[in-house]
Amino acid sequence: MDTIPLIPATSNLVKRNLASSESSESKKAESSSAARLLVLQNMVPLATNLVSSQLEAFSTRLADQLFKLSDQAVRPEEAKVSYDAHQLLKRNSTAFYRLVAGQINAALSKEVSVFNTRRRLKKDEQYLDKTAQTYEEMEGKILLRNASHALEVLNAESLVMLNTLIGRILNRMPIDVTQNPFRPEIFVKAVHQAWMELDDNPASHLVVLRLLQPTVFLQLSPILDEINQELMARGIRPDSDDGFDTSAGGVAYLPVQKFFSLDPYLQDKLKRVFSGQIELAHTDPNYDFSGLAAVSDTLTNQLDLDADEDRADKASIDQQFFEDLREMQKRFAQEEHANAPFESRLHKVLHASSAQKLSVVERNTIELLARIFDYIFADQSLGKDIKSMMAQLQIPIVRVALSDRDFFFRESHPARTLLDILGSSGIVLDHDASALDPLLGVIGDVVERVQTEFDAQIDLFSDVVSDLELYLKEEDCKAQAAISQPVQTALTEEKMRVSRELAEHDVAIRVETGEVAGFLEVFLEEQWIRILTIAHSVKDEKPHALENALKTMDDLIWSLKPKNSPDERKALIAKLPAMLTLLNAWLNAIRWDEPDRVLFFSKLAERHAAMARAPLELSPRRQLEIAVNIAQRASNRRLDRFVNEKAVQANDEATKQVADLERGMWLDFSDELEQITRFKLAWISPKRSSFIFANRQGDQAFSIAAADLEDKYRAGTASTILANSLVDRALTYALRDLAI
Repeated sequence: MDTIPLIPATSNLVKRNLASSESSESKKAESSSAARLLVLQNMVPLATNLVSSQLEAFSTRLADQLFKLSDQAVRPEEAKVSYDAHQLLKRNSTAFYRLVAGQINAALSKEVSVFNTRRRLKKDEQYLDKTAQTYEEMEGKILLRNASHALEVLNAESLVMLNTLIGRILNRMPIDVTQNPFRPEIFVKAVHQAWMELDDNPASHLVVLRLLQPTVFLQLSPILDEINQELMARGIRPDSDDGFDTSAGGVAYLPVQKFFSLDPYLQDKLKRVFSGQIELAHTDPNYDFSGLAAVSDTLTNQLDLDADEDRADKASIDQQFFEDLREMQKRFAQEEHANAPFESRLHKVLHASSAQKLSVVERNTIELLARIFDYIFADQSLGKDIKSMMAQLQIPIVRVALSDRDFFFRESHPARTLLDILGSSGIVLDHDASALDPLLGVIGDVVERVQTEFDAQIDLFSDVVSDLELYLKEEDCKAQAAISQPVQTALTEEKMRVSRELAEHDVAIRVETGEVAGFLEVFLEEQWIRILTIAHSVKDEKPHALENALKTMDDLIWSLKPKNSPDERKALIAKLPAMLTLLNAWLNAIRWDEPDRVLFFSKLAERHAAMARAPLELSPRRQLEIAVNIAQRASNRRLDRFVNEKAVQANDEATKQVADLERGMWLDFSDELEQITRFKLAWISPKRSSFIFANRQGDQAFSIAAADLEDKYRAGTASTILANSLVDRALTYALRDLAI
């Protein structure tokens, strides 16, 4: 049936239809931010305890430096201040310990509680702001900056790891050191504050601050490393899929993201757009998308414009223009209610009277976003419901991009991540029944929250992305639980398949020597392989079973080789009873009771009897004939094996496509009636010999062998959906007609 564009009212209808289930999911979503915050709050007492263990050594180093300074100072007043501070610290070391520990605990607790909503300051504003009125205050800020920077350099490796882990927790990859609540600046400020409480003499405050250098200060590396270890022990990993890992493609439900090398050509285009060197031409709302299918997917997730310290995201926009944007947002929402055709409304934004005051860079920002949304609305892989959701985000995204141009340069930007997730969701939603899909209700709530709550805090996008990804991850966990039985079955089948391959190898290396009699060769390849397969499958539990089966096979092969001496014949007669007993026991285990078993043992008995009656010494001619026959059979066997291996190794495009598959990818399968069904690759066996595909909920699943899947690729009845970043594709297309 036709899809129904989902506007906020429709979203409420879906929620009413699914009230019980969505109520539970909503509560989980509401608590997700608090849960993430709690993880970091638990690191505060750990850091405080680690600091406390260093306070005695730190106090000693600081006191020594104060005494050394008092002895070396040129100015008498500085020498006196340093000596008095030295004496004060010696007399009140315990009080200093208490003050430092208390200040650090309070500072870290405050940072953790507020940094999730704090806007990032300009690079140096945190040190040099307009509140500094005196020379001493300004010098104090410079000393703080220098001490913090020196510690950052010394502990760079640990800080980078912690930045990554915190980014995993908060879905805000990558964060920088200014956003890290455990950054060196916090420790330096806390220690300095503790000293100011200990000594009320202002003259000593700058003296002590100058001494807070890496050689004197607390050793932050073991503290940061311990926090990193604790976070990783809780399942948070810098480069894997864990409970908090929501980097691109991290949610297994979503199509896996493909990353490409940076395209310098596109990088130069963006640099020109945001340097103000050129002004993008205003496009017609009926943007030409005839070449949509041929869009390149080469724009990627990073553009390094660090050389430009004052990025365009620091632009100051006229407040009247933002007020006009709010009014436009309301009007555009009414147009969505009227089921207007999907087209970017952002072309109209530049016609507002207040837009005339915008700079070239700001106008370029809006025009580029208009082109991006034009592309999105023309994308045939997205249904009407998802397009309706994304249409309601146009004005909020404009406001984000005007205040933070990282939207264009950083793939992990939260607002950009939201658009990419919506684009990925649009690909995997069933367009014929999407209006009843709970996921669409959750997306509707997210969009509605952005519309109603977004003002200037970009971190709101981080929160809604976290809540949406939490829902998707929970949905994926349910789907994985639903396919647990097929997975166990597939694991058992693969174990037997691998055991069979090992058994075939065990037989092949013996047969290809050319020393195995013809009837015995058939027996080993048809019956003994079955026995070895069982032995290999239970090798971990019963290792002696495999040893026993291999030894019995080797003894059987040896028993049929020519015996040229009396001692060899005596050994054969001695071994036969035990060997035949084991042979029969193994054949009983596989229940080989066919008449062929009787025939096999008859031939075996004849050969053994013939050996017993053979002349004691074989003539040289006969020995040569036997050797030539063995060599010929061995040569033929090796040639057959070489040809078979070459056939197996023959790779084609289908083989490569199957080899490139990863869990989380989505594939289209077509049947005899050419009806296409979309399934997610939910599981890959350890040996990649079988794959399990399922729908999003996991209630429809099937297993397929790698060879059969390759055949489907060759026949064109299976194809991979390459879901690259929607914004990347749209941005690439939007810049297509811009010449460098």
